[in-house]
Order: sequence, then C-alpha cells, then structure tokens
Amino acid sequence: MHVSTSSVGPFLVNSFGDRYLYDVNGAVFDKVGSDVLFGKHFSETLFKENTLYIIIGSDSGLLPKYVFKKGLPEGSYYIFIEIPTVLSQLETVPSLLGLHEKIIMTTADKWLGCAEEIGYKNFVYLGNLQFSSSFAAMDGRLSEYFELSAQIQEELEKIRWSTNAELGAEIFNLRQLENISENRISASQLKGLFCGKTAIVLGGGPSLDDILPWIIEHRDCLIVIAVSRIARRLLEINLSPDIIVSVDPNQISFDVSKEMLKLWKNTIFINQYHVVSTLLGQWCGRSLFFGARVPWDSPLNENIMEAPGPTVTNSAIDLSVKMGFSQILLAGVDLCHSRDGYTHALGSNERQAGPQLGQGRLWIETNGGRLAETTPDFHFAAVQIGAQSTAAKQNDCQIINLSENSAKMEGVDYCQINDVTLETLPRNGFDTIIENLPEDTTETRSEYFREALDEIVRSQNTFREIKRLSSEALKANAMFFGKLGKDKGNRRYRIKMDRIEKKLKNSFSGFSLLVKRVGIRDFLKMTQGDQGRTWDEEDAEKLGRIYYEAYRNSADRLLTIVDSAAIRLKSRLEEEVTQPDFARLIQQWKQDKQPGRAIVWRVSHPQSCIPEQFLPQIQELTDEFEEVLASKETAHLQRARDYSQLGQVRGKMQVMYRQGQSENIGHLIENLKVQDEDDAVALALLGSGYLAELTENVDEAFSFYQQLIDLPNERRNIQILEETLKRLLSLSLKNHDSENARIVAECLAGISVTYLPHYAELLWLLGEQRTSLDLYADYLEEVPDDHVVMIKLGKHYAEIGVPDGARLMFEAVLQQDSSNVSVKKLLAELETI
Repeated sequence: MHVSTSSVGPFLVNSFGDRYLYDVNGAVFDKVGSDVLFGKHFSETLFKENTLYIIIGSDSGLLPKYVFKKGLPEGSYYIFIEIPTVLSQLETVPSLLGLHEKIIMTTADKWLGCAEEIGYKNFVYLGNLQFSSSFAAMDGRLSEYFELSAQIQEELEKIRWSTNAELGAEIFNLRQLENISENRISASQLKGLFCGKTAIVLGGGPSLDDILPWIIEHRDCLIVIAVSRIARRLLEINLSPDIIVSVDPNQISFDVSKEMLKLWKNTIFINQYHVVSTLLGQWCGRSLFFGARVPWDSPLNENIMEAPGPTVTNSAIDLSVKMGFSQILLAGVDLCHSRDGYTHALGSNERQAGPQLGQGRLWIETNGGRLAETTPDFHFAAVQIGAQSTAAKQNDCQIINLSENSAKMEGVDYCQINDVTLETLPRNGFDTIIENLPEDTTETRSEYFREALDEIVRSQNTFREIKRLSSEALKANAMFFGKLGKDKGNRRYRIKMDRIEKKLKNSFSGFSLLVKRVGIRDFLKMTQGDQGRTWDEEDAEKLGRIYYEAYRNSADRLLTIVDSAAIRLKSRLEEEVTQPDFARLIQQWKQDKQPGRAIVWRVSHPQSCIPEQFLPQIQELTDEFEEVLASKETAHLQRARDYSQLGQVRGKMQVMYRQGQSENIGHLIENLKVQDEDDAVALALLGSGYLAELTENVDEAFSFYQQLIDLPNERRNIQILEETLKRLLSLSLKNHDSENARIVAECLAGISVTYLPHYAELLWLLGEQRTSLDLYADYLEEVPDDHVVMIKLGKHYAEIGVPDGARLMFEAVLQQDSSNVSVKKLLAELETI
C-alpha cells in the first residue's frame, strides 16, 4: 500500500489499485474493487444523456475517475459536492485536477454557482436534474456527509419546485388533456361558500391518529377536507370527508390514493387539473378541479380557480381559505417524524413498512417545543404553509394546528383540541356543496363534451398547421444552405423562413408557446456545444434545422395527445346516448387502464340497461377494478420499505452524539429496540454507549460497548464495531487504563493499517519502544510517503540516541518535499548532537 496524509487520514491503495481515503471510505472497496461496485450500483443510473448529476461525495475521487473512464454521455454534466477537508486533500492528487470540463468537484457553498454556469434550469425543465450519493455519503463514516446531503437535497427541492412553477412540466400538460373530459366544473364554484365557518384539513402525518376520535365526536361542527392518501385510514374508521383532494400527476399517486374511489357517495373530489387520470376517470361522484382545462388561451379557461402547491396539503389549505372559512384546523399536517420514527399515520404504506429511522436529515422545532427530524421536502412544504398562513391572516382567517408533535410553522397557531371553539353547522357540508353545484345530467355533460371537443378540434387544426409550417421552414433552411437543390443562398428562402416565423409567433402565439414548452428537450439542443467558438455556415444550418425539427416534432407530439383527447371526448359523448356502442366504450376504458369506468357509467345511468352480450365484459372490468383496489403490493409500498432501511442510522446517530442530543438519541434507541434486524441490535447498543458518555456514565458506556463487541460474528457489522472500538480507545485513554487501551488499539490496527501509527505511539508512551518502532516500520513499509509518521519516527530515533535513523527519516521527507522548513530545522538540530 502507498500513502500520504491529511486531516482526513492517509490515502491507501488496495490490491485493485484503488487509491482512497480510509477515513472517507473505510474498507468498502477492498473485497472487489471500486470499478465492480460502481458498475453494480451506478451503471444504470449515472450515464444518461443530457443530464445534470448532483452527487454528494466523490468516494475519495474514485467515482469521478470511474465516470471519466466509462465515458461521459452526450450533454451530461457531473457536480460532485465534497466536504471541504476532503476536497482539500483530493486537490493534491494530480490525476484529479482538470479531469474533464464537465466533471466538477466543489463544496456546498459553491455548487450552485457552478450549476448556474452550466445552465441548470435547462436540466430542471427537462426533468434531468438528478441527485445521487456516493458510497461515502450513503455509508456516512464521516457524519458531515449526512448533514451535507440534507442541505443539498433541500436546496434541490426548492430549485425543482420554483423552476417547474415558472415553466410547467410536460406531464402536467399530458394529464391536463387526458382529464379535459372530467374537468367540467371549476372549484371556483365554492368561493366564499362557508364564510365564518370552521374547516379541518386532514393530512397524512402520524398525529392524525390522535385527533381522529375528536373529529368524529365533533363531525357536525366541521367541514372535513382530506388529502387523498389517507382514504384507507378514513375507511377503516368509517369517516367520509366532505372533500377529498389530490394533485399528483404520477401513477404512483394512484397506488397511494386508490381507496378514495370507495368514498364517492358522500364526498366531493377536488383535483388539480393535472391529477393522475386513473383516479379522476374512475371517480363515481361529483368532482371539481383547480386550474385550467387546456394549456392554451381558451374560453374554456374562464372563471377558474388556482391552488398552488407544492404539496396536496398546500392546495387543500389554499382551497379552504378561498372557500371563506374563518378558522382552518390542521390535523396530521406534521411535516416531521414522530418520536418513534414514523412519517405517516396508520393505514399508510409508510406506516406498514416501518419507521424511517435513517431518513430524517433536518431538525425542526415542534409546537410542543421538542426538536423533531424532518426531510427536505417536508421542510419546504412547511415553509410554504407558513407563507400561506401569514397571507390568510390578512383575510381574517386563522389557521390552527391541533398537534403539539407537528412542525412549528410561521403564521400557524397551535391550540389543544379541548380549547378549540366550534359551532354546530346548520346542515351537512356535503349537502351544502351539492346544492351549490350546477346540475349534473346527461344533457349538461353532453353539452360540455361538445364544447370541449370543439376546442380540441381547433387545437388539432392549429397543431397540424404549425407542423406544416415548420416542415416548410425546415425545407427552406436546407435550400438556403445548399443542402437541397442548387439554389444556395437565395434570399427568397430566408424571406420565407422569416414569414413563417412571424406567423408562428403572431397567429399561433399561445399554441406556439405550448409547442416550445412540450418540445423543450429538443429546443435546448440549440444551447449545447462549445459556446465560445466561432460559428460557421454549417453551425447556422444546423441551428435552423434543430429549431424547426423541434417545432415540427413537438407539434406532432401534441397532435397525438389532442387526437387521443378527441377520441376520449367522443367516447364520453357515446356514454350519454340512450343505446351506446358498448364495444367502443369497453375498448376505450381498457385503453385508458380505467376498468372502474364501467362502474362510473352504471352510477351515472341507473335507468339504462346493458345488452346481454356485453354483460360478461362489463363484469370482467368490474372484477378487475375490485382486484386493483384490493391489491396491497404496490410500487409505492416497496419504495416505502426501501426508505425504512437502517443504512444511514449510524451516521445520523453520530451527528446527534456530536451535537449532544441526548433526548433524541434516547428516542432512536427505543425505536431500534423494536426492530428485528441484527444491525438494529448493534446500533441500539452503540447509541446506548453514546448516551452513557453524554451523561458522563463511563462505566455504563463501557458495558454497552463491551456487549456490542461480544455479539456473535454473524450479528456484527464491521463498521459499527470499528466505531465502538474507537469509542473504547477514547474512554480508556481518558481513564488512564493503558492495558485496555493497548488491547483496543491492537484490535483497531487489525481492522486497518491506518490505525497502526496510533497503536505504535501508544506503545511508545507505555515504554515498549522496540515494539513501537517495529510497528512504525511495518506501517511505513505499506505507506512509504506518510510524512507525518516519518517525522514522528525520526523524532523517536533522536530521543533514543539513534541519529542515523532520525536522519534517514528526515532526509526521506525532504526528498519528497524539499521545501519543508520544519524538517530542515530538525536535521540541523541533529548535527549539534
């Protein structure tokens, strides 16, 4: 092994040639080598084109080298964010300097500036800003990585939300057009409907379970507004909310919220225009929507109501304010972990998967005054709710959180449930809402479907024309630059392109903006490449070609989407006729993956009959729908299980220990004690040792650490064991227990060569000079360029009167570092002996 040292320990080189910092990576690469581990873990995720990767840690510089060696994907950039002390050491490695202009190594205070130079917003628009963690950050030998990861993830959360809010994401537009047939009635119908009344917004946090009995007791005083993800829990206790809200466009939202489809009889569904269509299309009851019906200027978008995010809870609160409530209570809006490590209430996949003991990265004060763990997305949502609540107060609306275990948020008051003032509502909230909605009949639905279809047909014609014009411009661009024909440079082609561009901007302005938004991936290709070089004729032709190809392809993609919307609207019209074409309807429902649409049709047309030949197919759809609702093994549940792993608990516990958080360590220990995994047992013992140290109970700390060491080999985690031995060494030295310190130091030296100098120095202090010198020699045989150890060994030789040995060490240092003034002074002192 070869070595040089720094404040984060020496560089080692393993048998696979990996040069790494032991304090950063430990022995993670010693069994199979870094290339094998990187290939297994990152080969599928770290090499996508046109992607900006934000990576916490660099695995001692090995991960950037691996990326460089594998070859950078076209248009991709890598920003590795390191701990300053680690980066300082890595900057001494020549092979890491200037590795590639698209591979950047920086620190937390500088990464955003680097990202701005790259144009990070383009990657956010594309959905191609990816966060990842090195093995060092995942393992957390240095607990600073744990805090660094939390900081960067929160910053990325803000960036993604604010950037997407500026432009909008493509999936929002796709869902918007998928949902046009169901987005019939705007939530603006509810403005001011409940002035002076009290609403309660139910989120999915663990405190919800404490408040549900009180809600049931006072149901006749409250308008209940629930987020869709808690539907399973509400069904368990037979509580139907007046309103249920959902906003997420992703299919995983259906997995989380599908039980809400059973609540339709006594609940209004209020959805963002871009909600996942499998929820909205299979809802049997009345529904209202936030936002616009179509993503362009249209009469269909008149008299609408917006409800900002980023989360469904933010939207539910905004809705409540606009409905006129003077008092809005929050239950289950915790936005932090419970004491026992849970993030969600009973009935949720997250609760079923177990406590997320390793996921909390930030700390936030609760209404009860304790510090609770939270995640970057929760923290960001809490800040947004604070802003909403402050604005609501200006409209004489008070927002009150009912749980002492919820995050404390600016503008949100805390009140115990027994102190809340309530008045009985004159009538049921659901009935009040229904009475104020437009009539829902075959005639009203058909009228809307025809109006929406007319608008979609208009968009079809427009996108066809945009596609035709961009194809003409593409041909003119090729003719002008001589790629087609022999009329190169003819100004009439330039004039034609200018005329087409003017028409695209003026005649189709709203649609052209949508075309650019949906086709932003292609349009952004214009910004790629070396911006500093001089452009020639080939570049100009390519630029024009990329531009008009992007226009054409995006218009074609939108044409496909609106064609699908038109077919769906025609299917909805078919649903309303007296004797519909069931073969056509069934085909559409299957294509949309909405078997529950068969039930929606039956509910909306109770007097209609299904021809006998179609009854088996309708029953098949109904059975499929019931199976989907009953299924528990979903992708979301598996993700929740992944989040409940213990991988980062040790790093989090070390942060708590360093910050003296005795109470939080105590809670973490209790949560670990109920886990079945072997690592949970070891971590609980380690945490108990930390806690004993913080309370200055040294004997108890020794006892816990000894229990951990005594665990059977099959239940040991080498990294937890190493941390335990380091704590034992520290305590032994404090207690002047030299014999125990000697045994522990020897064990550590057996784990890694990096501990040999510590063991050797301890033996020197204990008077075992010959053994100490032998150990120093053994170490330098494996790590011959560790200047610190060489100087220390030279001093020891001088102490025992072996000047030749001292001179040998000092001269060896000067051969590698000729400007070392301290060593020159030590050599001069030798001459005077």
